[in-house]
Amino acid sequence: MRITFQVLIAFFVITLGLSMDSYAERPTYKKRSAPKTKISAKARMNPRPIWPNSRFRGWDYLVERLKQNGVSERDLIEIYSDPRMPERTFVPFSVKPKEPASIYEGFKHPRHSALGVAFLDRHGDDFSRAEETLKVPREVVAAIIVIESGAGRNTGDHSLVYRLSRLATTNAPDNLRENYVAQKKINHKVVFDDVRRRGDYLERTFLPEIPALIAISKRNRIEVHSMRGSSAGAFGLPQFLPSAYLRFGVDGNKDGIVSLHNESDAIWSAANYLASFGFKEEIPLQEKRSIIWRYNKSPSYIDAVLHLSREIKSRNGDVNQTR
Repeated sequence: MRITFQVLIAFFVITLGLSMDSYAERPTYKKRSAPKTKISAKARMNPRPIWPNSRFRGWDYLVERLKQNGVSERDLIEIYSDPRMPERTFVPFSVKPKEPASIYEGFKHPRHSALGVAFLDRHGDDFSRAEETLKVPREVVAAIIVIESGAGRNTGDHSLVYRLSRLATTNAPDNLRENYVAQKKINHKVVFDDVRRRGDYLERTFLPEIPALIAISKRNRIEVHSMRGSSAGAFGLPQFLPSAYLRFGVDGNKDGIVSLHNESDAIWSAANYLASFGFKEEIPLQEKRSIIWRYNKSPSYIDAVLHLSREIKSRNGDVNQTR
């Protein structure tokens, strides 16, 4: 399952238009050769900052954009002046992202449907109540949670505020210039407007997720730097982005807190997401595909969810008949 999770994260990043170098934290620029010099132990312990003139260690562009979007200066200082927040680095991205057609082929293996059946069995009451209330087939919800996080086995251990901040700085002027130079080497037909449009799309997608994350941290009284998730900024069993949590999160176990790391809340929240767009057993297949597209804009992902849900339903029926 660990390998599968890494592949999923790679897909998510590629689909969003980011290169694999972004996931690996490798810069795109080519380092210039320099004469070898001895570096003192003191210098190694206290490396020269990447952004020596920056108040926020390179995050100044993002801080200003967030301030323009209504985030308080106090919150911004607390987040981006915190030593736990790494210095900003360049974020490489692709102008025309492509996903491998075979990225979800592994979910056809029987072990994934077996995992889904076991998850259904352990949380049968929640699935039954959610299905009765929201009318979303339990096997579809189970399939999504299995694909997204291995039913909770792999929810990610990245700093959410750092990962979302990186994604939200794609449109910074210096980052656009860096990507334009890199893309031009790959394809001489690329023009700066291509890079700018892609950077603008990524910023519009991810910039609102940071205020949403701050809102979650305040609502649940969780320190924002302690919140963990995937390298693409999603978290919990259903791998919601923060804005999706605020919009679709449900307190399934009625303990007063919506936690996507809690199985009951995750089941109800994923079902509520689909139900909010009209997902039901009786709607046409194309409508089902259109709704799942909102969850993850990938035809291969949609195929995987529908295939796995059929397998889970079939195996779950076989299990129930043997009891």
